[in-house]
Amino acid sequence: MGQVEDVLKNQPLDCGACNKCCRKKPGILLFPEIGDDPAVYGDNVEIVDDRPILKTKPNGDCVYLDLETGCTNYENRPRVCRTYDCRSDYIQWIEKPRAERRAMMKKGLLNQSVQKEGRTRLKAILQSKRPLIVAD
Repeated sequence: MGQVEDVLKNQPLDCGACNKCCRKKPGILLFPEIGDDPAVYGDNVEIVDDRPILKTKPNGDCVYLDLETGCTNYENRPRVCRTYDCRSDYIQWIEKPRAERRAMMKKGLLNQSVQKEGRTRLKAILQSKRPLIVAD
């Protein structure tokens, strides 16, 4: 297992006060095939491109995001919210050509601030794990 894979497996992501992944359009995707029940979210679900997603506020924030307290529906949050790791997302997208990443951002399918956060968090952990070289 490589160093990056080791980090992702053995360093759980502590989101803290970060909510960048909750602040994007088109919204948070729901995956009924892996356990998300759109009925749980009532009128806060809409269908986009044949997929159920959580609605967003006019500014793009998830309808359940409160900037002071975080997720107001934390106990019932979708699967993707429970498992998302911005570090692995960054690794996935950085392998794509720049033109493809820019096109995805333009369509609203890739959030630049989330990618930057993933890069920052991954680099911080990798730098802290570098072996210290001591000169004689």
